[in-house]
Amino acid sequence: MLATNQPVPACTAPGQTGSIPQRPRPQLFPWVQALRAVAAAAVAFVHIGNDAMTAGRDPAGLIAKISAFLPWAAGVDVFFVISGFVIVHASTNLFAQPGGSVRFLYRRLTRIVPLYWVLTTLFLATTLLQRSAIHGETGGSAYVLASYLFIPWARPDGLVEPALGLGWTLNYEMFFYLVMTPFLLLPRTRAVTACAALLCLLVTIGRIVGPTSVPLRYWSDPIVLEFILGMGLALAVARGLTLPGWVRIVLVGVAIAWLHQQVDAWRIGSFGLPGALLVAAAVSGRRPGRIGPVEHGLIRLGDASYAMYLFHPFVMRGFTLLGARIGTRTETSGLVYVVTALVAAQLCALAINAGFERRLTNRLRRNA
Repeated sequence: MLATNQPVPACTAPGQTGSIPQRPRPQLFPWVQALRAVAAAAVAFVHIGNDAMTAGRDPAGLIAKISAFLPWAAGVDVFFVISGFVIVHASTNLFAQPGGSVRFLYRRLTRIVPLYWVLTTLFLATTLLQRSAIHGETGGSAYVLASYLFIPWARPDGLVEPALGLGWTLNYEMFFYLVMTPFLLLPRTRAVTACAALLCLLVTIGRIVGPTSVPLRYWSDPIVLEFILGMGLALAVARGLTLPGWVRIVLVGVAIAWLHQQVDAWRIGSFGLPGALLVAAAVSGRRPGRIGPVEHGLIRLGDASYAMYLFHPFVMRGFTLLGARIGTRTETSGLVYVVTALVAAQLCALAINAGFERRLTNRLRRNA
């Protein structure tokens, strides 16, 4: 959700000498970055809005009406489609290249792991300092270790969720990266086809057999098929997919109507397919010849979407404590509360991305 949309330069894999042959650098897609930012904000709105309604800060029902209009949690599914797209698109220089698969996995780990581990540790420290601030139960040492290693593990209450609850999506992301890694040895189209076939096979086995193992049951969920939708879009774009502006607007309209109706029982039908339409609209336009101020702003927001996704619960907790002291005063105070919390979370995400994520990631990759 999370993977960066920065182009992958031709470079040396960690621990290798020699260079990967030069290929055209992947292009940036500013509207994909904007969509990532919107998806992260949508997920944050779900949690902050629910928190406000639970605390009785929505006397006029404004937050409830906004929440009912769209399934904002579908931002996760948009993330998965984007992830499938970005992984194939940004790895253009790595397919069928010496050390390409190692380089790919290293880049994914340096992008995902540091912030997640830091915030997981902060969360666990919070449970020791103020247990009442945490919802649900944290398991033992094996559960905590599994949380750090992206392994699905059941909590004492039976919910399969890591210590930092939002990490459930990263369990899918990391699984997708591991599945994709060996296929980087193949040319791009073959790699995508083979990876998609394996994911489809896993889902089919999961539906037929119903594995008792928690990780196998988790990773064979049909939600992993959303990565395939993104990978397919990446291949289409590589083959020159371009749509006129009015068609892209129609795609967005259809996607919003689809999400509003939630027309399918499976999550991929209700959220994944309309999410793919949104991503298709974002990637099928004319690519900018240069990065102007608007495009640069969209890219920054997209780069900070991972921090926004993981860090907003901490901001939400602070606003919960603040809101308890201020109380509910007007019919619109709840909406003001939610908007203010979202803005604060976004500003924190931008600061975290600039001051921690980008610096650490660049340092790790530079020293590789």
